[in-house]
Amino acid sequence: MTRSVMSLLMLGALTTACAHAEKPKVDSAARTAEAPAPKVAARPTPQPAAPVSDASRRSGDDAIYFDFDSSLVRDDARPVLQKVGQELKGDSRSVEVEGNCDEVGTVEYNIALGEARARAAKEYLVHLGVPAGRIAVASYGSQRPKYAGHDEEAHAKNRRDDLVVR
Repeated sequence: MTRSVMSLLMLGALTTACAHAEKPKVDSAARTAEAPAPKVAARPTPQPAAPVSDASRRSGDDAIYFDFDSSLVRDDARPVLQKVGQELKGDSRSVEVEGNCDEVGTVEYNIALGEARARAAKEYLVHLGVPAGRIAVASYGSQRPKYAGHDEEAHAKNRRDDLVVR
């Protein structure tokens, strides 16, 4: 056999072997807020913060913070929620609880976690006597960071709910 024929036969065998190689399986199960996803090792590309209107914010005190990968209302958040709850029980205004996350994790996971955080704050306000119909929830995931930076200090400040009373 000639060298070119041998090369063609070897190339054909290699192509056939590669075509039949087993491909890795990908777990495509949807993640929920009740079953958190595993931690993500690689950081996503940071996205610019959307501008937040200062006119819609009452004060910088109306934010509560969460631990990493958690939607449990912390003890230090209770006084803020109690203050907002008292204000809302005395009038007819409403509040939007905006759930936010740090930049760790996928966009989908952070949206779900932000919503779980906002719902936890809403449940607390309802427990305080605020009518559920006057409390809206929204999740921005990691799309609206309030603090710049890619370190733990910035991440801790971005794991929050903003309480916007209107």
